Order: sequence, then C-alpha cells, then structure tokens
Amino acid sequence: MAAGRLQAGIAEIDLTPEVGTYLAGELNPRPSNGVRTPLMAKVLVLANGEETLAIITLDLYGIQHQTVENLARLASERCGLRPEALMVVCSHTRGGPYTTPVVGWPGIDQGFISELGEKVVGAIAEARGRLQSASLGLGRAVLPHLIYNHRLLTRNLKAISAWIGVPKDEVLAPEGPVDPEFTVLVVRDDHGFPICLLWSFAADNRFSRDSLISADLPGLVQEELDRRVGRHLPSLYLAGCGGNVSYIHGLEESADAVTSALMAVQLETPSDPMIRLGCTRERMVLPIRDYSRFWSQPDIERKWPEAVEAFAREVEWLQREEAQAVPAAVQAFRLGRYGLVGLPGMPFVEFALQIKGQSPFQSTVVAGNVGAHVGYVITREAFEGEGFEAWPARSATVGPGGGEFMAEEAIRLLQRLQACQE
Repeated sequence: MAAGRLQAGIAEIDLTPEVGTYLAGELNPRPSNGVRTPLMAKVLVLANGEETLAIITLDLYGIQHQTVENLARLASERCGLRPEALMVVCSHTRGGPYTTPVVGWPGIDQGFISELGEKVVGAIAEARGRLQSASLGLGRAVLPHLIYNHRLLTRNLKAISAWIGVPKDEVLAPEGPVDPEFTVLVVRDDHGFPICLLWSFAADNRFSRDSLISADLPGLVQEELDRRVGRHLPSLYLAGCGGNVSYIHGLEESADAVTSALMAVQLETPSDPMIRLGCTRERMVLPIRDYSRFWSQPDIERKWPEAVEAFAREVEWLQREEAQAVPAAVQAFRLGRYGLVGLPGMPFVEFALQIKGQSPFQSTVVAGNVGAHVGYVITREAFEGEGFEAWPARSATVGPGGGEFMAEEAIRLLQRLQACQE
C-alpha cells in the first residue's frame, strides 16, 4: 500500500421526488406539499494510482440490504469498483421518501428505489471522469455546546428519549456521553483551493416535523456554505454515531453553527498530496432482538402511549418475517494518516468513542448509517434502560451485544489497514 499522488473527482445528482411523496418518519407518514431543500446524492472518488475509493452520501433515511447489494453490483460492473471500495452513507433525514422500513408504515417506495442505483452509479462514473490532482487533510473543532445525549435516566421510568417528552420531577442525568469532536476532511485542488468538504458530527439529523421534502441539516449547511464561500463548494455529510445524541437547537440555528465550524476548520486545515489509500470490509451476522412476544408494551404504554399500536404492528411484522439474525457489514478506509470507519444503522455514540480511542491512526472518523440500515444499535446497558431505541421494530432489529461486536471488528479492520503499508 504505497503512497501515491492523490486525485479526486466530485459529482452530484438531484434525487428529489415529486411533491406528494410520503415522507419517512416515526408513526406518522406525511404526504409532502413542497420542498425545503433538494435531496442529493454526492460522490467523491479518490485515487492514487494503486487504489480507487468512492464515498457516496445520500439524503435519505436509510437503504435496505438489497439496495446496497444492487448498487455495489452496478458499481463493479460499470465502474470497476470492488464492493469494499464503495462506502454509502445516508443522512437519516425525516424529509425523504420511505426507502427502508420505518415504524408505522408497512412498505417502502419501490418506484424511487428502482431508479436509485442507476442514478448513483451514473454519478460515480461522472466523478471518475473528473479526477484531478488533489490533496487531503483533516481538521477538527470541539463543539459540546451544540449537542446532548437525549436518553435521560429517570427516577421511575428508567431511560426516556427527550424528544418524546420530558416528564416532570423525574429526570436525574443523561444515560451516556456525547462526542463533541466535529471533524472535517478537506480536499483541495493543485492551487490549494477546497474542492470538497466532508464533515461528520455524532448527532442525529432529526428535525423534520412538517410536510416539506428536505435534506434538513446537510441541505441547509450546503446552502449557507455556498453563500459564505461565494461559489458552490460540495459538502458531503458523513452521519456520525448519533443514535442517542441530538442537537440542542432547531434546524436553522444548528445549520448556522455547523456552517461556522465547517468554515473555521477548513480555513485552518493543511493538506497532503501524497496519500496512501486502502479499504477493507467484514460481513457479519448480528444477534436479533426478541420479537417472540410484545415484551416492550408496558414500557411503551408508560413513555409513549400513542405509539403502542404502531409498535404492536412492528412486532407482528417481525414475527411474519421470522428472521433469526441481522446481516450487516462494517467497513474501513485508509486515507493517508487517517482512518474512516463505516458502521451500519444508527449506532450509539459510545461505539464511536471506543473505536476512535483504540484506532491506530492519527485521527479516525466514524460514520453511521453506512450500507444497509439496521436501525438503532445500542449498548447492552441501554437495553437494561429500555426506551424508544430498545423497542423491537423493523427499523431497530440488532440485539444485545451486536454493537459491541461491530465496534471490536471495526478496530480490527483499522489495525489491518495500518499494518498493510510499505
């Protein structure tokens, strides 16, 4: 794995569906009546003469295993990319169509999914055709004032998610930590001007409550970034491990703060044109949650009674499917001195902190919602606390121990990439 002169190519394609499309979100499907920001697919291709990698971000809630496999097959056939060299990251927006099962809605938008693969592979080919000499750097800011762990420990209700509603006279403390590190990968051209920014922050893109099609945070950040730079500068959102972390402020205020951090970091980040590239992936079978009975009913009745019927249907659907385990994959990229890990679903932030703490690389970015969407991936301790993220559903299938196994495997993959160098 030799260092070579870096080349980079970027392409973007609009995925925005027609107004009237139903929007994904827990419990209540909403027919869209307008567009706040377009839904985009963005592709960054990196090459150094020995290896070629593609990072793809989609403004979607998530995608299913079969969608990922179809995309990997098309990318291999038409672009010559190996499956492990393709990292697909979804933003978890609630302002997009149903592209994976979500609580309260029985199916997915097959018409949208049927066109997705062709569009994304077309963008990969376009990005490869735009390869130019480039350099890469990583910078960071520390922003604890923007986020909080939304799972709250209470006197009598164990753990409750703050966005459901905070009970009076009950809350004692957050259940877990946050990761305040805001990370930016900066790609520059031969003259040192930025041509692409990839940013990651461990907090959920949970904003949409209205009926507008919207990428939400990454969409508004892109618009504000372009305004401040004075030109279009593609920014790719690598959703962090924010399964139990939320933004403190609303969409507009959060977008303004994130854009300010993005500008500050990229202005201070040096970059290197000689970059080692590498990739590896490990398929795995994760334990599944116990859906033999509606065990979570008493907990849901106490914390979110209007959701009991929806989660009862989820258990019935799981019982019909009779799955015995959850297929998944963990990925890792080497980007010079930096590591990039891709975990499926919406992992809790504890797993990202563990991976970053044990990574052999100078800095490591841990992205969530990569590949097939397996829902919330929570710690063993969080299962004891119950609450929304622990309730079995088609959008939350990974059982106790699954997240810990994923984190350990991610560390092994990083160690493998670090060892493969001349």
